[in-house]
Amino acid sequence: MKNILLTLAVCVSLQISAQTFTSTVNTIIPDDGTDISFTIDVTGLPETIDTLFGLETVCLNLDHTWDSDLEVKLIAPDGSTFLLFAGIGGDGDNFNYTCLNKNADNNITTGSAPYTGEFIPMGDMGLVNNGQNPNGTWTLHIYDTYAFADIGFIYSWNITFGDEPAKPFNFSSSNLPIIIIDTDGEPIYNEPKTSGQILIIDNGIGMLNHPNDTVFAYEGKILTELQGFTGPYYPKKNYDFDLLNEAGFEIDTSLLNLPSENDFILKAEYLDYSLMKNALSYEMSRRMGQYAPRTKFCELMVNGEYMGVYTLTEKIKRDENRVDIDKLDPEDIAGDALTGGYIIEINENYSPNDWNSLFDPINYATSGLPVAYKMVYPQIDSIQPQQFDYIHNYVDSFEIVLDGPDFLDPVNGYRKYIGVKSFIDFMLVNEFSANYDSYGRSTFLYKENISDGGQLKIGPPWDYDRAYAPWTVNGWVWEITHPAWPFPFWWSKFREDPEWVNEVYCRYTALREDVLSDDSFQIFIDSIQILLQEPAARNFAKWTELGVTDYNYFVDELSNFMEDRLAWMDDALDPDYVEPPDANYSVTQVSSLVYAFDPVTSDASYLWNFGDGNTSTEEVPEHTYGGAGSYIVSLTVDQYYGCTAINSSVIDVQIGIDEAVQNELLLFPNPFSNQLIIKLRDIMDDGEVSLINNLGEVVLKQKYRSGNEIVLITNLIPSGTYIMKMVCGEKQYFETVVKK
Repeated sequence: MKNILLTLAVCVSLQISAQTFTSTVNTIIPDDGTDISFTIDVTGLPETIDTLFGLETVCLNLDHTWDSDLEVKLIAPDGSTFLLFAGIGGDGDNFNYTCLNKNADNNITTGSAPYTGEFIPMGDMGLVNNGQNPNGTWTLHIYDTYAFADIGFIYSWNITFGDEPAKPFNFSSSNLPIIIIDTDGEPIYNEPKTSGQILIIDNGIGMLNHPNDTVFAYEGKILTELQGFTGPYYPKKNYDFDLLNEAGFEIDTSLLNLPSENDFILKAEYLDYSLMKNALSYEMSRRMGQYAPRTKFCELMVNGEYMGVYTLTEKIKRDENRVDIDKLDPEDIAGDALTGGYIIEINENYSPNDWNSLFDPINYATSGLPVAYKMVYPQIDSIQPQQFDYIHNYVDSFEIVLDGPDFLDPVNGYRKYIGVKSFIDFMLVNEFSANYDSYGRSTFLYKENISDGGQLKIGPPWDYDRAYAPWTVNGWVWEITHPAWPFPFWWSKFREDPEWVNEVYCRYTALREDVLSDDSFQIFIDSIQILLQEPAARNFAKWTELGVTDYNYFVDELSNFMEDRLAWMDDALDPDYVEPPDANYSVTQVSSLVYAFDPVTSDASYLWNFGDGNTSTEEVPEHTYGGAGSYIVSLTVDQYYGCTAINSSVIDVQIGIDEAVQNELLLFPNPFSNQLIIKLRDIMDDGEVSLINNLGEVVLKQKYRSGNEIVLITNLIPSGTYIMKMVCGEKQYFETVVKK
């Protein structure tokens, strides 16, 4: 009897170990921007699916032209969801008898259309084997992401449960902050935004973070959507999210010590096997003195699924801590208020352009596309007609002047319209990174209000995950161009300006001394490599289709690229050598303790240090010393945005006044107590008398009317030595006086 029962138990076990549930649907897949779902009701299984018994395989049979339009997910009875595939197959057709099994040999991303056979799914199938009861409704969710283009038809699909179930990805702790997004199982689309919750776990430097921790650095509501032009088609998505308060309104707050705002992006860095190219580019740009998005590395979970290493990134927008330009209100349609601020983007992404450049790109022969402008701030659906016309006409005017015969005119040339230094720095970031995705795409510009300078500036830098390719060491990106993305003619035209050529050389050479030195890059790369060592291993274990088994190989590749690329740029700019400016200057005593300084070099930037704690940036300054003595005066001359020279000399400052001045006025008593009397030889016009202490501070100032005697009441000033300064029309008189 025992043997019979044992035999029956084995038979039951074998029946449970592999059960398939099939649905024949024979239904059209809509192509109108809506999704469609198909269900299978599962019954008769054990009440728990886990790592011992659970979901093994999902199979489907469908026809569809242009496979990459499809996004297909499976939803379990408890709402847990995972991605079967999305954005694969390009313009190929059909998924015929395609099965998804986590234990298959090849990831579906490595296959090609028509997809037939067994593949590893894109998402984490093990998520559904979480202890839930499998008896209930399972849903196949299909969405055609590119509406009104290609058609589809699904014949059937099935799901199989057995004793070789998919196991969930093992993620238990991280040295990075952990960000968790939960949309209650609702899919996240390119648009509209999906509501959800965000949790951030950050136990501090040196502490491990765990996905099941219950103390959060931040917890709140969000609206989220997929981000990017090509990003939504990759299995590892970028996410854009807005922070909301309990009432559902946007709220500014700081995340992971980034400046307070409400709009952030989680960048997947899917195509960047070093995981740090964006962070590196932005860091160096900020060190150059330009704003670039700040980033924080983290690991991300979305609806319970581990998604890998991400960078929490500031979204480019108007904000005092981001693109710091004036707010443009709807009523700002005239005068100074109309002149800024604006943010626009050059980005050819096959969506409608807000306007096109009047001039063909320099690579029109290969791209066949116009230089496309899009409004970022204000957005095109909210900008006033007068505002749109203003910024459109301003950019057109800049390009017309730059293309014209008088583009070098010192008053009305192209420099009148743009902040040249921002363009030089932007170009250098694009060039040291060899970023062929810039210039014609992902290129932002902003215009300040006229009260803040009013010029068009370029930046912030954005989107460098495809840059730093090892085969792009040689050549200027602005000159070679990307064959598909339209590059404006600006950069080649700038090279016709001798001053631009000098400025590029001087700026780059100065930066190579510290900010862009080999050591500067290497120290940053090394620090991130150490930080990401374990998280990177998890990331590439999750995304096995990338084939990355040695993270350090790609970090070394980045380091080697930087060394070779900078060496190439050094050699390429060497013919543009600029002589350092002459920092010599002359010194003239104007009057008692007052000296004028005149540099040999003109049309430059100046920093004077007078040796007494005071400085000046004037070209030809006058300086009043607090007392006699020897002072070391230094002049730093900066010409062409980085070519500098320093010269120092000792001057002997004298107390005294020439005889001509002595014949014109008399001061007594000197030393004085409660009053100082100034007698003039002749009647003077209205003027002003000041007493200046040895710190250069005016301690007493008194206006006087025409006459020949002035009385200063001095009982409230402390004892000490002062310079008496008297201004009368165009004349100035100085004398040293002493308060007892």
